[in-house]
Amino acid sequence: MKKLSIGLSAIAALGLLVLGIPATSAQNQRFTNLYSVWVQLSLRGHPQEEIESLLRNMDPASIDDVKARLRKTVIANLQLKKIGSLYRGSRDKDDLTVVTSSIQTELRFASLENDLEIRMLIKDRFGIPLDQF
Repeated sequence: MKKLSIGLSAIAALGLLVLGIPATSAQNQRFTNLYSVWVQLSLRGHPQEEIESLLRNMDPASIDDVKARLRKTVIANLQLKKIGSLYRGSRDKDDLTVVTSSIQTELRFASLENDLEIRMLIKDRFGIPLDQF
């Protein structure tokens, strides 16, 4: 009888796993969902203003947290692309075009095209003044 109850418990746990019901609740599910919504909208091509307009009823602190997370992601992606060394090693206009288009692509994918804070972070981290381009 004991083996049957253990077997039923295992089947129930497996059933919950297959159905996608988490065994424990996420610690910060609301933040994750808001981040996921932002990323999905940005990957569909929605600009920053439109996403902010769609999320205008959400808590401003949560939106700021999402933007901070996106900024960190953009900076990390630019570091992986070695944008700083590409910028310092640029010799002509074409090299600068490659650098600026890489930055613009990252900003566009994150829908942070008009975010002044990310521009300041890029300038501080990589020495690239985006206001000139």
